[in-house]
Amino acid sequence: MRCLWVLIFFLCACNETEVDESSVAKVDAITIDTVDLELEARVRAMMGVGLPKLNNKNSTEFLTKWGDEHDERFVTMETKYGEIVVELFHDTPIHRANFIYKIFRKYYSPSEFIRVVPDFVVQGGNSEEERPQEMRFLIGLYSLESEFKDHHVHHRGALAMSRSYTNNPNKRSSSYDFYIVTGSDQSKGGLARIEKEHGFVYTEKQKSMYYNSGGVPHLDGEHTVFGQVIRGMDVVDSLAATPTDDSDWPIVKLEVKMAAHSELP
Repeated sequence: MRCLWVLIFFLCACNETEVDESSVAKVDAITIDTVDLELEARVRAMMGVGLPKLNNKNSTEFLTKWGDEHDERFVTMETKYGEIVVELFHDTPIHRANFIYKIFRKYYSPSEFIRVVPDFVVQGGNSEEERPQEMRFLIGLYSLESEFKDHHVHHRGALAMSRSYTNNPNKRSSSYDFYIVTGSDQSKGGLARIEKEHGFVYTEKQKSMYYNSGGVPHLDGEHTVFGQVIRGMDVVDSLAATPTDDSDWPIVKLEVKMAAHSELP
């Protein structure tokens, strides 16, 4: 990682300072074979060379175009317990594009799961450590338009974005902070109460999945679900079982690295 930030400094410095003629001979001695092109590409992606800094005014247009030009819809998450594979939904295009854009910018590689609650969710993406704070500054601070779909609910394994509950009448999503549902089995009475209170009408298939597989239905209509774990729920359960402090922060670091794919890996 130290090499990475040294290269960032080098690339920035090259654009801001004049060449020291006394060092030309040293530079000439470096051949192209010694340049780590993969590392340089990684740095350029992290810094967003040629990409705008996003905000609430320009993010929707940019992400719509990004999503049209990038067809990735599968994400692998590498953790200490194994690999999680998630499928992203095409009918939540802004959230899909935002997630794969963050992966392209290397925001989630590495990042960490910062909150784990058994029978509820594992949450990540918004660590307050130095690197993610610097990356959020480079990429931009913005929220996402909600993309609620009746057929995408908070069943076990659902991937969704967190959001602020303060001054957010349109329930716009965070653009960084995501969670995966673990949940618990739901009773018929409990689900019927949620339907009545929120005006939902679940399909028989949705009810059956909540009864038999579990989830967190009280989050339906509150957060945008934009993907589903299709492999590795045992890994998610291992993450959820990690001991935590009183604020649900895991007492050991749960690092994750992500990659996006156009086809199922």
